[in-house]
Amino acid sequence: MPRAARLTGCGWELHFTNRTASGTGSDKYYRVLLIENMVLINYGRRGTTGQFLAHVFSAPPGAQAKARDLTNEKAAEGYRITRELTVFELDAPDIVALTELSAGTHRVDGDPARWLVGRFKYASSEQGTQLEGASA
Repeated sequence: MPRAARLTGCGWELHFTNRTASGTGSDKYYRVLLIENMVLINYGRRGTTGQFLAHVFSAPPGAQAKARDLTNEKAAEGYRITRELTVFELDAPDIVALTELSAGTHRVDGDPARWLVGRFKYASSEQGTQLEGASA
């Protein structure tokens, strides 16, 4: 079945900050982007591109459950929402390398993953879902 030319994705972002008076400690982000049957996770220290993991499922409900579980795990660790649910449109050709991954968990890198995060951050800024403490 041919893939649609445009896809709708959604995402949110969490942060964990644990700074001491001397300025040392943690300042990490965790982004969850959900597109059809894939959850793209982008995580790392504030100010870095971070790492990317793609969790691919046979159907969207599996991806939705994974996104929920990962978000709940981070919230239990003390992460707080800094970008609320943001819905965004994207052109399928821009992320074709991600949408063609086989089922399972994949460490990914490259332009499609970075572009997708950039699209999410732009949409968040435009929609006003970016909260205090969101990453740049």
